[in-house]
Formats: sequence, C-alpha cells, structure tokens
Amino acid sequence: AFERCVSLYDAFAEAHLMLAQIYYEDGDLERSVAAYEQTVRFDSRNAAAFNNLGFIYKKLDRLDEAIKAYELAIAADTLFAQAYNNLGQLLKMRRADERAVGFFRQAIAIKPDLAEAYVNLAGVYKDQLTDEEAAVWRMFLEQFGDGQQYSQHARERLQILATP
Repeated sequence: AFERCVSLYDAFAEAHLMLAQIYYEDGDLERSVAAYEQTVRFDSRNAAAFNNLGFIYKKLDRLDEAIKAYELAIAADTLFAQAYNNLGQLLKMRRADERAVGFFRQAIAIKPDLAEAYVNLAGVYKDQLTDEEAAVWRMFLEQFGDGQQYSQHARERLQILATP
C-alpha cells in the first residue's frame, strides 16, 4: 500500500508540473504558480519546479518568495547551477553584491559553461571598474573564446578596463 501511495504522489506531482507549464505557456502566471506550488507539495525534492517557481515569482515581482524558491531548489539539488545563478541575480537586484558574487561563482564552479553566470558576475563589478571584472571577462574568453554571444562584449569591456 505504501508503494502505491508513493507512486500516487509522484503522479499528482507530475500532473501539476504539466499544468504549471501549460498555464505558463498560456501566460496565466498566477495559475502556473499555484500548480508549481502543488507540484512541490507532492515532491519537495523537485529542484526544477522550485527553480521555475522562483522564475515566475520574480516575473510577478514577488522577490522574497522568489529568493526562497531558489534557496529550496538549491537545497533539493546542490549541483543545480542555474538556481545559484538565478538567486545571485535576485541578490544583485537587492544590492547584496557580495552574496550575489558567491552564488555566481558557485554556479560557474558547478557548470563552467554557464555563460550567463560569467556575465552576471562581471556585471556586479562593472560599475566599480575593478580588476575583478577584468578577471571574470578573461575567464569568460578562456572558456568560450569567440563562440558565444557575449564574446565581443567581453573584449570591449577588457579594452575599456585596460585604458588608464
């Protein structure tokens, strides 16, 4: 009986996950949130659902809830690089730059080919015109070369930073 109950919870979680995605695609963010919330009630280890929930909370300007959702995504899967990056973005928006830097660096450590994390990390340093920004752009170019959409921007920023 226990095994059947577990599979029933999995089925409910999966059904709500599909509903959440359908509602999101239809532009019904509130119903999508409700379905994702049901998904994680049935499957509290579903890191992707927490991450998606955080993304929608952010779109709805419910930033405290978005932060909590990203934290729960990371707790569910400590190797979920995108959730670290997403949490870093919110912290950067809140001017918690030092914390944001840590999350961006963690995202890069987990997934060195996550270009967005490099761009976000460099963005923390952009207004400061520091050596840290240059170091991030050099790491980006070492990882991606000219094969990424931000490669030209990286070269331009390095040129600006090198100008006394």
